[in-house]
Amino acid sequence: MKYFLKYIISFYILICLFSCNDLNNKHITERYYFVAADTKDNTSLGYSINDDNSSFVDVVGETVFSVGYNNRYIIVKQHLTNNKKNTNYYIVPIYIKFNYSPEKGVIGPLSVDEFNTKSKELHIEDIKFTITYDDLK
Repeated sequence: MKYFLKYIISFYILICLFSCNDLNNKHITERYYFVAADTKDNTSLGYSINDDNSSFVDVVGETVFSVGYNNRYIIVKQHLTNNKKNTNYYIVPIYIKFNYSPEKGVIGPLSVDEFNTKSKELHIEDIKFTITYDDLK
């Protein structure tokens, strides 16, 4: 068990060293942020792995351009590598207590029809996309 825990912690540290900076970190809710590694086009949904919110793990990769949330879920719109022709949708469960695997339980990528169906199943169709980067849209 000790070996496994050391492996997980080392893995997250490596991810953060190669993918995180404060270029474009914008708080969303709880430990979740918009995070841009190099440029705004690299914006992802990140999860803060430390208390000073200086290191993050990607939950949904680039290019995340819009989110909405309630107390249980974050909904996400994403273009892959800034390909604006196709939009992927995600439903992300919110972890309030620290979690070593924040990507666990993420639903997606989904088409708009799949997203609408899943939102109804989860009774979250009332969540609206409230934070959007229009220049990434």
